[in-house]
Amino acid sequence: MSVVSNVLKVLLILFSIGVICFGAFVLPIIAEEMGEMYPEIAYAKLPILLICELLLVLLLVGIGIIMYFLIQFDRNLLLSSGFVRGLEILAGMCMAASVGVIGLFLYMNTFGGPGPFLTLIMIGIILIIWILAAVIILLRSMVKKR
Repeated sequence: MSVVSNVLKVLLILFSIGVICFGAFVLPIIAEEMGEMYPEIAYAKLPILLICELLLVLLLVGIGIIMYFLIQFDRNLLLSSGFVRGLEILAGMCMAASVGVIGLFLYMNTFGGPGPFLTLIMIGIILIIWILAAVIILLRSMVKKR
């Protein structure tokens, strides 16, 4: 086992715990404050919260797949069919996440849309997800070719 692989596993576990805490505690508080600050759109609190929670679940599943990749790396099984399948799943999850962020953006536009700063952040997140998906697809094609 590689020391770097073990450090990455620990960091991924800590990040996962942070994501779970954020989704369980911080997001509901933010949603509640949104409902108090903007009572005219309080009806949108639950759908936005659910979409964000689903995106966090996608992130956790992606982290689980990356943990699986690290285990495959430790066992010297990087070119296995399971590795290629995991890359395909990750690429699909990137596309689903981008559709989720775009859906959240479109939903928020039905009641005035997010502010300019949040709009830029959402566009940046979508672009980052697409770049990540392109890299994953490239990696998949390189591994599959071997």
